[in-house]
Amino acid sequence: MVLHLPVCSAKMTRIVRAHLGSGRRVVILVDAELGRAGERERSVREKHRLGGGAEVIAVGPCMEALACTAPGLRGCRDKPCSRGPVRAVNEYWRRRRRDCEKCFLPQLLLEADGAGGLEKAEEFRRLLEAVSKACGKWS
Repeated sequence: MVLHLPVCSAKMTRIVRAHLGSGRRVVILVDAELGRAGERERSVREKHRLGGGAEVIAVGPCMEALACTAPGLRGCRDKPCSRGPVRAVNEYWRRRRRDCEKCFLPQLLLEADGAGGLEKAEEFRRLLEAVSKACGKWS
């Protein structure tokens, strides 16, 4: 199940706790924003008081960095996100179609995955490992 929730919301806390209470694993992907990925992961873990059944993966500086890294664009880790990965992805997308918007992110990630480029991003490799572990393949 994939849900998009504001990471610091009470709703997210309730949903995460319900899943963890049912014995499920939870993988949370968040933007690192202007901070360091490790600090963002710790803050989300502390905010929701997460134990071992949850994996928190912060993508630095934002989710667009995954779509930026996969095709090998420049500026993928530059901060702020609007001047780094968003600009790079927007220029890439504009050459191909039109201005990039958040709604295009899933399509860009699918294209990158089809081209074998997502493995270049450490966060994507961590996500695959977390999902594999949650599915019981690495028990």
